[in-house]
Amino acid sequence: MTSTTAQRAREVWAAGDYQRVGVRLVPASELLVADLAVRPGDRVLDVGGGTGNTALAAARRDADVVCTDIVPELLDHARRRAEVEGLAFDTETADAHELPFADGSFDVVASTFGVVFAADPERAAAELLRVLRPGGRLGLTAWIPGAPGGRLLELTARYDPDGAAGDPLRWGTVEGVLGLLGRGAVHQLRHVERTVEFTAPSLAAQWQRYRDWFGPVHLAWSRLDADGRRALEAEFTDMWGSYTRGSGPGIVVPNTYLQVTGVRAG
Repeated sequence: MTSTTAQRAREVWAAGDYQRVGVRLVPASELLVADLAVRPGDRVLDVGGGTGNTALAAARRDADVVCTDIVPELLDHARRRAEVEGLAFDTETADAHELPFADGSFDVVASTFGVVFAADPERAAAELLRVLRPGGRLGLTAWIPGAPGGRLLELTARYDPDGAAGDPLRWGTVEGVLGLLGRGAVHQLRHVERTVEFTAPSLAAQWQRYRDWFGPVHLAWSRLDADGRRALEAEFTDMWGSYTRGSGPGIVVPNTYLQVTGVRAG
């Protein structure tokens, strides 16, 4: 990954306040770690770990965890969260394209909505497999195309192409993941679509959260003129509102993602 591309990725994900959005994905991390059967003493790597959702889930199961991300400020937050919970894991600023670990260093490699934003998906996928020992477990999550999370990424990329990162929706299909990992590289492959509910007091409140806290939207908004801002907000409101479930106070939006787990071939 070139220094320019790495700097752009840091800029996108350091913008806003990702923890306020990412904390709502804790259920996805807990489910992934449970399905990977993480056990005490397992050496676990969380790639693109952000503020630590998956690292924390693995640490609660007494694993030996390393949490990496390209944005050091997010890892600072991950460490603070661990301290509050009385947990511990190592953190290291690292590019998913060049993980600073020896071949076969980990029993489990996981990434929840993280590695999917790597600028070079093939290279990042190869790195995941390189640092995983033969017989080790791999686990990934990504928004599926057509789900609110996937459509939000498409919408943001359309308004701010320079802020788009990687090919995240490619990771959100089984064929896409198989193509990236290479057929035969992972066996006992399991895939399931799961849903995490995003709630907000209103559509306006949900929009404000993404505008202020979610890096890609935050940067797109900052670069648009007044007309562009109005158009982006209107499209977001129409799109997000179309997924709202129920008729009670506030909004509840089921956000569907793909979870893939497997074992690295020996």
